[in-house]
Amino acid sequence: MQIGYLISDLDQLDNVAAWGFDYAEALPGVLDPHLTDPDRAGGPEERDSLRRLESSSVSVPVLCGFIPAPEQHGLMVVGPDVDSARLRAYVARLFDLMQRASIGVIGYGSGGSRWVPDGFPRDRALDQLRDFLHLCGDVGEPRGVKVALEPYNRDDANLLNTVPEALEFVRDLDCSHVQLMADFFHMRLNGESDDELLEAGPFLIHGHIAEPGRGRPQTTSEQHAAYLLALRQAGYEGRVTQTGDLPAYATPAAAAAALVAVARS
Repeated sequence: MQIGYLISDLDQLDNVAAWGFDYAEALPGVLDPHLTDPDRAGGPEERDSLRRLESSSVSVPVLCGFIPAPEQHGLMVVGPDVDSARLRAYVARLFDLMQRASIGVIGYGSGGSRWVPDGFPRDRALDQLRDFLHLCGDVGEPRGVKVALEPYNRDDANLLNTVPEALEFVRDLDCSHVQLMADFFHMRLNGESDDELLEAGPFLIHGHIAEPGRGRPQTTSEQHAAYLLALRQAGYEGRVTQTGDLPAYATPAAAAAALVAVARS
């Protein structure tokens, strides 16, 4: 299992290496800050980002934050304002860039994009989500890009909140390029058990870990280890990214050392 670190700027790549992480994870805006603007494609920032990724000693094999500010950019996945053509254009542009950058996985959490409005039929919202993920599979397969569906905590999304819910959805979807993510942060906010990972193992292609916070007791290194060991017991040997602070460790380097030690044990 590999342990990575989420960056918001390519200038942080050197830190990721110095701290002892195996790889970096990034946001789509790192590839191109104008990604959501179809009239500003292929600018100098995009070309510079691709050059920097190609020359970096630290790989960036995965992205998260699939759909930033979905309402603002007209990229809602569910509800009455879904613009299918705009979604397809955005996904195609992003996946084209990922292919050029040799990035093979993107996490789909983006809870705001799948927030079901009051009074909107839930079954219809689920159908819209299926349509979007099938679109992602159709666009992603020829480009070598897979989507990791991320269950989101109940405060930040009201559709597919738990690992079992998302697992059932992915199974029914039956799309090879749309699989599952498990996130320590969201699982803890939901009160989920690590045991729920055991059945999900064959469908997992990515993992996240960060401190849940929000007034809850601080998590411990023992809880972090239990999460990683549950992933291993489920047969998962892929990537897990630290996406936020873990106050149980004094520094990012200490966090990397602790998490990598468990991942390699």
